[in-house]
Amino acid sequence: MTEMDLAVTENGRERGKRLRTQRIVSAARDLIHERPDLSPTIPEVAARAGVAPMTIFNLIGTRDDLWAALADESLADWQDIASEVADPHQRARKIVDEVMRIISTEAPVWRALISGWRDSGRVLEREPSKALVECLRQAAEEGRIAAGVDVRRLGAMIFSGLVGIVHQWAAGLIGDRAMRRRARDLVDIAFAAGRPDNTSPTWDLGSG
Repeated sequence: MTEMDLAVTENGRERGKRLRTQRIVSAARDLIHERPDLSPTIPEVAARAGVAPMTIFNLIGTRDDLWAALADESLADWQDIASEVADPHQRARKIVDEVMRIISTEAPVWRALISGWRDSGRVLEREPSKALVECLRQAAEEGRIAAGVDVRRLGAMIFSGLVGIVHQWAAGLIGDRAMRRRARDLVDIAFAAGRPDNTSPTWDLGSG
């Protein structure tokens, strides 16, 4: 077998793994939508996907890893939408608003993930903290955030607040609209806290 033949074989294997992984994640999502009050088990997901339970462990990992894959796939589209906004403050608001919109749109999946995922605060591949820090860093370069302000710390504050807001939503304490509004408020607070003139804008505390 030539090197080219080996490369073709390897590419075929990788494509097969990717397709099986997608089938497994889709099966988990379908089961959650069908039974939002019952978290699916690995054997149930395997049966729906038409694979052996060991295949899930080999391709994805544990049940928590499967939950992470579900969350990552759900958050796949916000980057392209938010990247169209040039203003760093408005882009950060767009990022958190889009993430919250995705979560509320996939409500059964995210409520199941948060209630059944032991490590629901873990870092996800597509979570927005790095993008938020980049927005803050751009604002600092433009003089809209004071020199010496730790933008990573501000970004971590926003992300920690988002995690808390999503958990409140998952528990039924707030609705979709309040979740998105509070997420945008977090961004506004972070940008106001870093303002070089040490002043904050007039807050709109209406019910809109």
